[in-house]
Amino acid sequence: MAALGLGVGIRPCPCQAQQRRITFSGYVRDARTGEKLLGASVYGAGGSFGTTTNAAGFYSLTLPEQDSVQLNASYLGYQRARVTLSARQPQEQSFALMTANQLREVQVQGSAEAPLERRVTMSTLRIPVAQLRKLPALLGEPDVLRSFQLMPGVQSGREGSGALYVRGGSPDQNLTLLDDVPLYYVSHLGGFLSVFDAHAISDIQLIKGGFPARYGGRLSSVLDVRLKEGNQHKLSGNAGIGVLATHVSLEGPLRPGKTTFVLSVRRGNLDLFSRVASRLSSEGNSVVGYSFYDASLKVSHQLSAKDQLFAAAYLGGDRLFVTQEPQTITNAQGALRTQGATNLRYGNALASLRWNRQFSAQLFGNTTLAYTRFHYENEQRYQAQDTSPGGRSEKSQAAFTSGVQEVQLKTDFEYSPSTVHQFRFGGTLIHHAFTPGVNSFTTRSNVTALDTAFGSQRVGAQEFALYAEDELHLGARLAGNVGVRAVAYRVGGHVFTSRQPRVLGTYQLGDHTAVKASWATMQQYLHLLSNNGAGLPTDLWVPATKRVAPQRAQQGAIGIAHTLAHWGLEVSVEAFYKRLRELIEFREGATFYNSSQDWQQKVVTGGHGRVQGLEVLVQRKTGRLTGWVGYTLARNERQFTGLNQGQWYPYKFDRRHDASVVLLYTLRPGITLAATWVYGTGNALTLAQATYSVIEQSYGYDLPSNLAADRYFYREAEVYGAKNSYRLRAYHRLDIGATFSKSVEHGERTWRVGAYNAYSRHNPYYIYYSLDQSKQKQLYQFSLFPLLPAISYERSF
Repeated sequence: MAALGLGVGIRPCPCQAQQRRITFSGYVRDARTGEKLLGASVYGAGGSFGTTTNAAGFYSLTLPEQDSVQLNASYLGYQRARVTLSARQPQEQSFALMTANQLREVQVQGSAEAPLERRVTMSTLRIPVAQLRKLPALLGEPDVLRSFQLMPGVQSGREGSGALYVRGGSPDQNLTLLDDVPLYYVSHLGGFLSVFDAHAISDIQLIKGGFPARYGGRLSSVLDVRLKEGNQHKLSGNAGIGVLATHVSLEGPLRPGKTTFVLSVRRGNLDLFSRVASRLSSEGNSVVGYSFYDASLKVSHQLSAKDQLFAAAYLGGDRLFVTQEPQTITNAQGALRTQGATNLRYGNALASLRWNRQFSAQLFGNTTLAYTRFHYENEQRYQAQDTSPGGRSEKSQAAFTSGVQEVQLKTDFEYSPSTVHQFRFGGTLIHHAFTPGVNSFTTRSNVTALDTAFGSQRVGAQEFALYAEDELHLGARLAGNVGVRAVAYRVGGHVFTSRQPRVLGTYQLGDHTAVKASWATMQQYLHLLSNNGAGLPTDLWVPATKRVAPQRAQQGAIGIAHTLAHWGLEVSVEAFYKRLRELIEFREGATFYNSSQDWQQKVVTGGHGRVQGLEVLVQRKTGRLTGWVGYTLARNERQFTGLNQGQWYPYKFDRRHDASVVLLYTLRPGITLAATWVYGTGNALTLAQATYSVIEQSYGYDLPSNLAADRYFYREAEVYGAKNSYRLRAYHRLDIGATFSKSVEHGERTWRVGAYNAYSRHNPYYIYYSLDQSKQKQLYQFSLFPLLPAISYERSF
């Protein structure tokens, strides 16, 4: 599940067993706001030993006793801090880092992070929030998920989608954590925008492989998102408006030195336009609207010098509605008045209470009690009133609902006895409640009444997990992370158990080069059933059951990491291979709407998957010009006994080639230019290869033996070949943007301008057959987004 530490290491000092040891510990904070910095480096002179802060901004460093020790603390975008301490006794030493001023940011030549080759991680991506907010964005709204789609090994699926397909996996195989708590559906606007407001986030990282044992429950990735804690010193805020959304955030002390808060609210603007446009186009007969919102609140309270309490809440939702205004048809005997409405609602709710405790300079603990829920509802209402003599009046309502919720209690510990070992261990208890899909129908009239519900029933399940891992350093060159996760999952009286070993190793070939390798086994106790590609959450979260086994995966990776210090470049090359087991899909033609059949009777089970690929990432994080170039070469296939005659076929989002170029250039303090370019092989899909005519009986007639022409008709039937054997055209797009910031009285104002799909490439969203002017069947393409300009304004205070 959630991380206590970020697993980043610096070469340890050589230690003798007989030497007496001393421990330094404390926190690393932002000097301006008091915000704790996650993953900040704390190291000795020359980088000969060191560690990093965990998710609470806490570090612990145990060393052999010596007369004095020089400690440095650094973090990307901040000035280094240095202190010389007496090492005669254990010390508590915290650091407050100053933000680098704008001029210094332009001129800085060295990275404030541990070098890539020194980190005891692989397949891990991090984009600083400040950089994320400067990237070109769809309609000018910065987005977390879309930014990670620009990295190797991560794909978007289809045009405009914010979903993450990581190393061949599907979106449900991503464990998305908001302050240690899972979120199930993380997109707005039909998948075009994520639920994360960049102004409320302090840190975010994506793990694609080499998973530490502390994470579990998904197969493909971990997206770990951390909310801000709030300004400890003064009340501050940020407000902005753009084409897509309006946001406001506030943070500050509730009780100076003890309690802080951060509140963020964001609302979509599109319904303000769609309401007016739909009313005008329908001459006032109907109204169409779409809106979304996100709201998060986090309160932090310092109970004592060693105890801190956090309360966090998130509420977000989408609503798509079509309202038919009342219409009246009159006649000599009376009038018929009708009206109707369709409402699609879905969203997340989350609440958590977390307690951090520094038990000693070497032992740190974190305990979390949390609730999370995703709910989906599609409702249609109709009302008719006939005032004629004997006329019928009726009210009817039809709805489809589904959802999932869970309550979890988890505890994690981190123990750092020396620079050679860093132990993490803990456990999680979760109660799941699944509502796979319920159809309900109600009608009331002056003649009859009907009230019925059918579909899959509510299912409860319990999950218990224990884990232990050790990040160890064996000399100056060899380091690794070894762990195991044990899980028991109970559903319907049946218990599944699993042991999931994880291992990761790094070996230093030289001062700037390291070879890395990892192996991880994962198991997932829930599935996501999807039968459309529109990006709306018309998908079902369903549990693993006695009949439908849990999903399983094994992933191995090997790579090389190298730093070109003179150029400020980090280069990583990784090859990976992933095997997937027990996948499920809907049977051909199956659907979850208007059916009394249980979902388990509609699926094909026992699916297999295999993904192999090569990823290259060249990244520059400092200087005037920053950004990265990424490339992925991959093959992604699936196999089901009941589909495609049991043969392997390309997954629908299989892409042989995927490339991206991201550039940010600081023209001068306050002005940043940005551009991103992406290229990908076209998605795979299944198309009809031929057609033939079949005779169908006309309604209400018996088909006579002589096949009378007025009593039958021909229908065209289609013949399909191998599944996903057709490819769409290649996808490519250029986005550009510029950020203009200026200090003003009581704060800063920022203008952002840009363009999505700057050269207006007509990328395929879907294709279809239709007749041309000569009545010949042709294949046509529908494209979603042409060139889209954007502008937004933001003011901080």
